[in-house]
Amino acid sequence: MTVLFFALLGAIFGSFNNVVIYRLPRMMRGDALSLSWPPSFCPHCQQPIKARYNVPLLGWLWLKGRSRCCHQRISLRYPAVELGMALLFAAWVWQHSIALPTLLDLALLTLMVAMLFIDYEHLLLPNKLTVPFILLAMFSAFARQPTFATLNDIALGGAIGFLMPWLVNRAFALQNGRAGLGMGDIKLFAGIGAWQGWQALFHIMLIASLLGLVSGLVLFRAKRNEAFPFGPAIIIASVGWLFFQNQ
Repeated sequence: MTVLFFALLGAIFGSFNNVVIYRLPRMMRGDALSLSWPPSFCPHCQQPIKARYNVPLLGWLWLKGRSRCCHQRISLRYPAVELGMALLFAAWVWQHSIALPTLLDLALLTLMVAMLFIDYEHLLLPNKLTVPFILLAMFSAFARQPTFATLNDIALGGAIGFLMPWLVNRAFALQNGRAGLGMGDIKLFAGIGAWQGWQALFHIMLIASLLGLVSGLVLFRAKRNEAFPFGPAIIIASVGWLFFQNQ
C-alpha cells in the first residue's frame, strides 16, 4: 500500500512538474504567467481546462490525447512525465524505508525530471531549479549521516562537481572560442557531487559524456557548432547510477 500511495503521489507531482516545464521558461522570457496563475489552460487555444481533465494520466486517457476545446493533440510529454514520476517514486520507496532522506531524494528526483524536460525543450537549466537542487542535495546527503565527516564529503563532492567541468569548459572555450557547457550543466554536476559523492561523480560524468555524445550524434544530429541539451544525459546517468548503487 505504501508503494501504491507514493506512485499516486509521484503522478500528482508529475502533473505539477508539467506546469513547471511549460510555464517556467515562459515566465523567464517575460510572459504574464506564474506557476499558480492563470488556472490550467489549453496551450493551443488558451481556453481554461476543466478540473476533471487534469487528473494525472486519467485525464489524458479520457480525452484520448486531444484537447476537448480545440481538438489539437496533447503532447505525449504530459502523460510521460506523470507515469515516469509515478514509477520513480514507487521504485525509490520500494528500495528504501520512509525517512527524511528518502523524502528529500524524492524532491531531488522531482527537480531532475523538471530540469530534464526544460533543457530538452529549451536548452535551459534555470537557476530557480539548479540552486534549490544544490541546497537540497547537500541537505539530503547530511540527513543520511549527520556527521562532520559527511560535511567534508559534501563540500568535496560539490567542489569537484563544479570545478572539474568548469575547468574542462574553460579549456574548451580557449581552444574553440566558445563554451562547450552551460553554467546550468556545471551547477547540476555540483549538486550531484554533493548528493552522491565525488566517487560516484566520476562514473556519472563518464556515462553522461557517452550518452551526450550518442544523443548529440543520433537523436539531435547536432553538427560541430550546434548546441544540444546535455542536461538530460547528466540526469539520466545520475538517476541510473543512483538506482544501480542501491541494488
